[in-house]
Amino acid sequence: MALPVYKTDVIDKVFFLRWDAPPTPEEIQTVFQKMQNAYQQSQQPMILVTSAGAKAAVPNSEQRRHLSNMLSDARSMFSEIHVVIEGNELQHNLQRVIVSGMLIVTRTYDDQFIRVHKNADGAAGFIARRLGVDGNQVVNEARSRGVVL
Repeated sequence: MALPVYKTDVIDKVFFLRWDAPPTPEEIQTVFQKMQNAYQQSQQPMILVTSAGAKAAVPNSEQRRHLSNMLSDARSMFSEIHVVIEGNELQHNLQRVIVSGMLIVTRTYDDQFIRVHKNADGAAGFIARRLGVDGNQVVNEARSRGVVL
């Protein structure tokens, strides 16, 4: 059996999710169940920080559909979502622009709910404001646990 292509962890009401490759529908369902369990334990909306590693392949259309459905289904569990697309190459910059553009064009989420970042540090200030904690400390702890770079 192959190792999962994702890592999850919860730190101070922040659900961290890292994808190192495009997930299978089964992995997406497993992650969604982990989100539900974390939400039930916190009993209030959390913050989601989801990241794609710089070497992760771009999901195909079916994988994107499953990921989009998961995000829609999980919306009520999160007060805000931060999408981190790691990498410094042109393709990574384009991916960030495309994701941001799709969110604007489809009006799927407003900019107060979902934001796109180059690295997890971009989410730290938002985590601090929303939760009243040291956002940098939360992100650094997530780094030490391997759920963000």
